[in-house]
Amino acid sequence: MGKKQKLRRAARRDKIAAIIVGVILAVGSLLPVSANLLGRTGYITEITRTERVGGRLDEPGNPNAYWWSVGYKFRMENGEIETGSIQVKGDAVSSKSGLRVGSPVRYLVLIPAYNTPGEGTLDGSTVMYLMCAALGVFIFMRGVRKPKPNKTPAQRSREYRAAKTARESPQTPAVEPDWDSFEYDDDKPITTAEIDEIAAIATDEEYQDEFDLINATDEGAAFFRKILAILRWRRANGQ
Repeated sequence: MGKKQKLRRAARRDKIAAIIVGVILAVGSLLPVSANLLGRTGYITEITRTERVGGRLDEPGNPNAYWWSVGYKFRMENGEIETGSIQVKGDAVSSKSGLRVGSPVRYLVLIPAYNTPGEGTLDGSTVMYLMCAALGVFIFMRGVRKPKPNKTPAQRSREYRAAKTARESPQTPAVEPDWDSFEYDDDKPITTAEIDEIAAIATDEEYQDEFDLINATDEGAAFFRKILAILRWRRANGQ
């Protein structure tokens, strides 16, 4: 396997990984946000579990901090009972979650397993989830975005000539048009006059450079006329 092929495969793997990570991060963050801001309200009927998770965190200014897992059951608007859990930060003896029987819980109607305690306000945790969702979208877009193609030797040569002309010319250089934005007649056969004109204003080597520059796959009429337009412009601007 060649080096270029290995690089292309590695780049493809990176793009797929970015797409997968972006989707998981965005969807996983938007679900609790949707439950909190767009969900229905239920009420806790029972605290089923309160247990400390892991060891002391030893945070600066808060040396007695621990993670706690709190499980609960809540009654939905249709009367059915659903379960949920959250992880909160407490001290050595209490979770300090503030949850009790009667505390509100927001849940998605279609997927009530996605639920979060609270009254549907834009609190700090919701903002954090929104930021994570935005990060997921950013990673996803980086994955689906097409990379810029590598410049061919002819492209680099043209940029060099343009920069050299700009340095040597006292007047403001003409701005080269965006050749890809124009349409070129591909139906009408190339005329003898066009062939004679391109032979008069360009060498075979220069024609081939321009042919490589536009990444042409065949010498069709449209490609020929695009090259002719480029060379006409260059000659008219002293290049």
